[in-house]
Amino acid sequence: MNFHLPPSQRMEFCISPMLGCFCIWAVMLSTSLNAQVLEEVTVTAQKREQSLQDVGISVTAFSGEQLENLGAWHTVDLVEQVPGLQVSAFTSAFTVFNLRGVSQNNFQDNLEAPVAVYVDGAYVATMNAVNARMFDMRRVEVLRGPQGTLFGRNTTGGLLHFITRGAEETEFNGYMEATLGEYNQTAIEGAVGGALGDKLRGRIAGFWEQYDGYVQSVTPGIRDSHGANGYTLRGSLQSDFSEDVVGDLRVTYDKDSDVPTGGYHVELAGFDPVTGFGIPTGISLTEKARQHASTLEGRYDRETWNINGTITWSLNDDTEFVSITNYLGMDKSYLEDGAGGFGYFPVVFDNDFHQASEELRLSGQTDRVRWQAGAYFLDMQWDMYQNLSGAIIHGGGSDGQSTETYSVLDSSNWSVFGQIEFDIAPEWLLIAGLRYSYDDKSLEMQRYYSDVSSGIPSTLLFDIANVPINDIDSISYGDVPARLALNWTPTENTLIYASVNRGIKGGNWSIDPLGQVADSNLKHDEEVLIAYELGFKTTFFDGLARLNSAIYYYDYDDYQTFSFTALTPQVANSDATSKGGEIEFAISPTVGWDFQLGAAFIDSEVDAVPDVFGGTVEAEFPKAPGLSLNWLGRYEWPMLGGMLALQVDGNYNGKQYLLGTNSLVSKDDSYSVWNGSLSYTTSDEKLRATLWVKNFTDSEYRLYVVDAGLIGFIEDVYSPPRWWGVTVRYFW
Repeated sequence: MNFHLPPSQRMEFCISPMLGCFCIWAVMLSTSLNAQVLEEVTVTAQKREQSLQDVGISVTAFSGEQLENLGAWHTVDLVEQVPGLQVSAFTSAFTVFNLRGVSQNNFQDNLEAPVAVYVDGAYVATMNAVNARMFDMRRVEVLRGPQGTLFGRNTTGGLLHFITRGAEETEFNGYMEATLGEYNQTAIEGAVGGALGDKLRGRIAGFWEQYDGYVQSVTPGIRDSHGANGYTLRGSLQSDFSEDVVGDLRVTYDKDSDVPTGGYHVELAGFDPVTGFGIPTGISLTEKARQHASTLEGRYDRETWNINGTITWSLNDDTEFVSITNYLGMDKSYLEDGAGGFGYFPVVFDNDFHQASEELRLSGQTDRVRWQAGAYFLDMQWDMYQNLSGAIIHGGGSDGQSTETYSVLDSSNWSVFGQIEFDIAPEWLLIAGLRYSYDDKSLEMQRYYSDVSSGIPSTLLFDIANVPINDIDSISYGDVPARLALNWTPTENTLIYASVNRGIKGGNWSIDPLGQVADSNLKHDEEVLIAYELGFKTTFFDGLARLNSAIYYYDYDDYQTFSFTALTPQVANSDATSKGGEIEFAISPTVGWDFQLGAAFIDSEVDAVPDVFGGTVEAEFPKAPGLSLNWLGRYEWPMLGGMLALQVDGNYNGKQYLLGTNSLVSKDDSYSVWNGSLSYTTSDEKLRATLWVKNFTDSEYRLYVVDAGLIGFIEDVYSPPRWWGVTVRYFW
């Protein structure tokens, strides 16, 4: 085959050797004269609107329409189409995102994650609220690598930014959607909005869902686990206070009631006296992985308020002031059978959480310079209660034993920041950013023990205020995230960038419900990451194809690692390194055809992860497969007076460990997940019906594991099975 490329595209071949295999395949496909151009993706990764291809950061972004085509109804559904993104969850009431292998795999309510979550520009501190219903969305952006300069501390791994559809449109518009699926799934969502006056616009959106648990109970009288029952309502108002000032108010209420959860698949395990971790025996309390033998019904209730107000003031054509005021309140009550039927061990986690934040930002530009500066304040409070009951508590005895832990964590952060972009030459851009961030935290914690059967009343065992270690109950910490980057645009459609970022994540406490963590280990220090990244972005074949790639090297001081030590969750500090990269390729070779391919590579090492004996082991990051892939193919064609669309998408994950200790019971083999859909849209684009199936190969893989090999068992939560349904949407 002979083909000729214009000079600019010949140069792009020279710039990136790995482009060749993708481009040859793309040329073979792009033979039609009726080819379309890839949709330009706009992102706000640097807190201003830019084309995805102009941002020197590794970013994956989805429009609202793309999310609908993926059938992504929850925030966690993104993992299948974002290279390097994983999720860990034993319940939808507590979810940990993992990006490039960076996560906080602990299940204690007081911790913040190193992969931050933002909604409409505001930080969501609690991991109890990040697994949410995703509907009526404008866009989702996933930023990899430290983002501390513009987004603050606790973004060492990156962030996910969910941008909802507000009240921007003046014309009356909306939609209604209904879904029926397996496991008695029923879901209804919709939105309506438009002008309420010359200078006022409004929008109301909502989502309600219910389905039975997919983890089948084998215990008579106990229901299936891991279902859903809840709704979300969102109201938006946008007002033109003047020609230059626009106010945007969004209020979201989220409610989950008696959601069936907390049921584990349990497998008996041996104990390795050398490593101190469990050894799988293959003997299970249930016949199948998606079954549980719990003797009590798990459940959670969760209520969340999120109020977000944004004021944008255009001072002149080149200068803008933005204020983002946010309040988030969440109340969660959670109950599980902690032993999964292997004994009596009810576990209760209640959490009453509140946060308030304010960001003030001023930005401007000249012919060669773009700049922004700002100040930020965040105030948070966790009011937490933990109750662990049963004979398992203190080495055997009666089922009347109970350990109760009461704790209140107050945390505030303030910071000032700035970033400047300077065109040092027509093809060269220098970016420098700096932030000073200060954390002030205090912890009150008491632990009580009682044994009703033995006549032991509730007795105070521990009070952190009485621990004779200086400042054990407080953290005062200031540090500086920073960014230095250089962008080179050798051609109009090609960007090559290099960056060095310094990211920070504040210290915290391992709130120990059993008293097994030594006093000296209760508090862990802040972590610091120096990240080096080299990236390449290009659009070629006259806009038909896009290739983005990045490689990175991470060097950690005091990386915060998690282990299940002596049956108690504990965070410790260790040095660590990681290297890897991502490739994302998209092409629309002819009208109606779309293809996307992605890959992520990770190679990590943590120097010292605590084991059950007080020693340490060397390990790799949890939920960090050496290779992961994602793919999507879509074909749309005229049929029956409208348009039919067939889509197949999925992902592959190589071998990985689910726990930071890398114990044998946490090692998972490689797996792949395939999804498919067939949709029909009428010619007026007002009605669309979709027949969909998720995980149509019925792949079994684990979302979470607890290694309790010390007492003879392990607990797993497996992925949803094959699941099909029908969705009908009407637009107006």
